[in-house]
Amino acid sequence: MNASALREGMGISQPAMSQHLAVLRSAKLVREERQGRFVNYEVDPAGLTLIAQWLAKYRAYWPERIAALKVLLKDMDQ
Repeated sequence: MNASALREGMGISQPAMSQHLAVLRSAKLVREERQGRFVNYEVDPAGLTLIAQWLAKYRAYWPERIAALKVLLKDMDQ
């Protein structure tokens, strides 16, 4: 999908979209493919895999912490 199509319905300028796409490219979350004078963007699954791995650590951490917080709040109410 090109930058113009991505902007549709978002109410942001072309320069703002270009800045956002540059950040996503530098983070390796999207990749680009030039077709003539157009540049098409697509999600880079490898970049998303890195994010999923990072989030996995916190998925394991937070349920235990929230359970402990519930116990503490319950004890404070009594």
